[in-house]
Amino acid sequence: MLKPTVARYAVTGRNSPRLTVAIILAETVHRALVELSNGSQVFTGCDSSHKPLQGHGHAHIFCESNPCQGQDCQGEITNVTVFAPAGFCLLEQEALQRLKEVYIDCESSLQLSLQGLGGPEDFGGTDAEKGQCRLLARARSWVSRTPFLPTRHPKATRAGVPKLDATGFQIGSPEHELLRLLELAGFSEPESVEPVASTRLGGREVRWQEFLRRREMDERAPAANGAGYGFRIEFPEPVQGPVAVGYASHFGMGGFEGEVDGGTE
Repeated sequence: MLKPTVARYAVTGRNSPRLTVAIILAETVHRALVELSNGSQVFTGCDSSHKPLQGHGHAHIFCESNPCQGQDCQGEITNVTVFAPAGFCLLEQEALQRLKEVYIDCESSLQLSLQGLGGPEDFGGTDAEKGQCRLLARARSWVSRTPFLPTRHPKATRAGVPKLDATGFQIGSPEHELLRLLELAGFSEPESVEPVASTRLGGREVRWQEFLRRREMDERAPAANGAGYGFRIEFPEPVQGPVAVGYASHFGMGGFEGEVDGGTE
């Protein structure tokens, strides 16, 4: 029997934070799962000697802000999805089932209601009114929902002339980094990549700089001075989500949503 790779929760509480602070809630959920699982490597992302695991088989924690009861919410986080390509063993499944509440500060807590365990195909889709998760859709076209944070700096010669790759992108630029990381993640080369300045939350356009973009528990900073970027990418064929790359992609950053017009399946 295949191990489940996805756990999806509905978020309830009076003071649900907005998607702009997704990285903070993702870290909070991460700490809770590490404690509940007694330090499972799938949740810690480290081996027994505390060295980071190679690859991306351990847990990613995504926050979502989806339309509520047919109307747009005000950008509050409505769902949390935990995804681990390596799958969850019985101990980890028990930890996921026991995760029911997290504290976002000393006075406020959020309730998490587990909607189920399964695979991306069990929860993914582009119909939010049906409760589907667009992060787990299968689609050709994907658009940034949380800021992509490059992990390298743009390269230039000593004279200040940008160093270009075969596609014409500056090496180390956000576009170049996106393509490099998508390839490392096993995705096919996109047919097109175009910048996107913002995402829509609560009826207005929210620019990437309005998002918190650095982990509380991480002394390292993303490259490019922590600036956030957004893109619309189109693959030659539909791909299965999630599509998430870059700094803090295991904590909700660099997440893309599948689009209907891109040829979903």
